[in-house]
Amino acid sequence: MARRPKTKQMLDYALKVLKDEHPMTVRQVFYQLVSRQVIENKKSAYNAVSKLLVEARRSGEVEWDWIVDRLRVPLCVEQWTDIPDYMESVRQAYRRHVWQDQPGYLEVWLEKDALSGIFNGVLSKYGVILNIGRGYDGWTSLRNASQRFQRVRRNDKTILYFGDFDPSGEDMFYSLQKRLDWFGGHTELIKVAITPDDIARYNIPTAKTKKSDSRQKAFVAKHGDRTAELDALPPSVLRERITTEVCKRMDMDAFAETQDQEDEDVRKLERIVENCV
Repeated sequence: MARRPKTKQMLDYALKVLKDEHPMTVRQVFYQLVSRQVIENKKSAYNAVSKLLVEARRSGEVEWDWIVDRLRVPLCVEQWTDIPDYMESVRQAYRRHVWQDQPGYLEVWLEKDALSGIFNGVLSKYGVILNIGRGYDGWTSLRNASQRFQRVRRNDKTILYFGDFDPSGEDMFYSLQKRLDWFGGHTELIKVAITPDDIARYNIPTAKTKKSDSRQKAFVAKHGDRTAELDALPPSVLRERITTEVCKRMDMDAFAETQDQEDEDVRKLERIVENCV
């Protein structure tokens, strides 16, 4: 397929990024190209990247599973071929509760559903709940969270928050703390990313604030007229950040003991499954 030099350059850079960081969303690829100054940070450039990645997948230049769409997921009904198949699924699904053996309790809250795959890929190992807000969390969601924290009965309870750096994103963070406090109990809320330090350190693409946003003036007065999206952080950086922030708040010796006990429990389950079938 003959392509213009600019388009070929765009695809070459996209392939380099995807080989190192896949799977990625189209938006994540777009921001990596912007940060490398291959394209400009504007809607028309995003559309061009999206179209190019479709063409490249159809032509076989990009692997299909290198690009993910986490917003359009089919709802499936679990089914099994027979009872032995079901019993095997029970064995594979078993997880010992990690946080029953930890001195504190931790959850990770994420503003954007599109990044949930990256987060789940890291958090599942540590048994951490991932709460996805899709913007401002509703009061029902916050009440459910408050009840989870009350059931834990730990003094040290923490939420690690990941969201955009823009007027709404910063306001969401402060709004969450204020509304959680309303339900009672103390939960520490920490914004992990994306931060002004991230923007400087990783050369994150920025855009001006939207003047239509009612929070724009206060944000600009405090942070300046620049915004950045969480999607712009390289996936490898995001995974490392999640792992580091979670692990430094865990008793890793207790975690290792939990994993050892889980292995023993699985062996018991295997014997039960064998006897059932």
